[in-house]
Amino acid sequence: MTNRMTNRLRDERGWALVTAMLLMAIMLGTILAIANFVDGQTKMGANSRKRETAFNITEAALNGQLFALSQAWPGLGYKDTPYVTCTQASTGTKCPNAPALAKLIASPDTSVLSWQTEIHDNGGSSPNFYSDAVTRSQPGYDFNDDGMLWVRSTATTRGKTRTVVTLVKVETQQEDLPHAAVIANRLSDSNNGQKTLINMSHSTGANGFVGVRCTPTQNETSTCLGQPYTNKDTSFPTPLVQTQLAPYSGHVQWNYPQGNLVSPAARERLRQRAIEDGTFYAGCPTSLPVNADIIWIDSGDCQIRGNGSYQASMIILNTASIEFLGTSDFYGVIYAINSTNRTDNVVMLHGTGQVHGGILVEGDGGVDVGSSGNAGKGNGEEGNLIFDDNAFNAVKSYGNAGIVQNTWREIKN
Repeated sequence: MTNRMTNRLRDERGWALVTAMLLMAIMLGTILAIANFVDGQTKMGANSRKRETAFNITEAALNGQLFALSQAWPGLGYKDTPYVTCTQASTGTKCPNAPALAKLIASPDTSVLSWQTEIHDNGGSSPNFYSDAVTRSQPGYDFNDDGMLWVRSTATTRGKTRTVVTLVKVETQQEDLPHAAVIANRLSDSNNGQKTLINMSHSTGANGFVGVRCTPTQNETSTCLGQPYTNKDTSFPTPLVQTQLAPYSGHVQWNYPQGNLVSPAARERLRQRAIEDGTFYAGCPTSLPVNADIIWIDSGDCQIRGNGSYQASMIILNTASIEFLGTSDFYGVIYAINSTNRTDNVVMLHGTGQVHGGILVEGDGGVDVGSSGNAGKGNGEEGNLIFDDNAFNAVKSYGNAGIVQNTWREIKN
């Protein structure tokens, strides 16, 4: 009996099963740990992918909003119709193209997506640094008229949100146009005085000339250049014309070629800027802005009276005419599109005020310069019209809206 029990205790059969079970338990624990680790990594990868998708949508929406701003900059002309918050449900030219944006990012996460963009002026107490608390209370247009706005873009995909902000500035582009004292179909000097009416003493090279499309002919029924060429005149130009258009030699030409002085595309860009700046007028304004860039007057026979001083890079007349009376001075270029091809005078300088810049008239429209100009003012700048080449360099339309360097940043949500 004793030997039998001793033999059983010494018998090692069954340990293999225990060992196997121990090994299986260790392997199972290792596998579960690895599975848990892999699952965590998978979730981290999915979250990273979702955040990346949200960021890509955020940037795409931002770029879409920049494109919209490049098409229509919300200047002071938008104070009654400011930009509002855009979302994936928004339509219209003021917002990013939602259908195009949805197709832009190829990701399974875009099936659960929301985004929005906001436009705010860079006014308030934080003009150069974005603050949600301050900036989001600013209006949705360029209220302080400095050509800069904040754009805020945010997107959420499957619970992951990314937000970026940047300061945006609208660029300007100079428009190409002839630098001339006067270009018109004809020019009348309705003053017989021996004085300078059109002063071209500041002309440079080919700039600063008078060009008329007509040809002076003896006994003409309508004045072509300055004074009528009567049958009593033995030659043209007469001494009076050479006195009134000074200096005359090398600065006056007739038979000026036909054709657009400003291209239709440039006209539209300038018209759009006037709308965006709030200086577009369907009819004659009650008074000109004291300081402006592009002033567009669509129609009407306008008279500018008084003794004020006005400055604009360009006054554009579509079908309108303009007459300066009194002692009002204007600094800039006057351009008449003359879209109905009027044959009368569409720009008239009367009174004792001056225009410092130039006058351009399309088609058959004329220019009339009269009265005494700067006589008696004592500054040596005589004339109703004084050519200023710098005025032409200031004629600019709006170009693209671009990011201001070092202002782009992400806001943590």
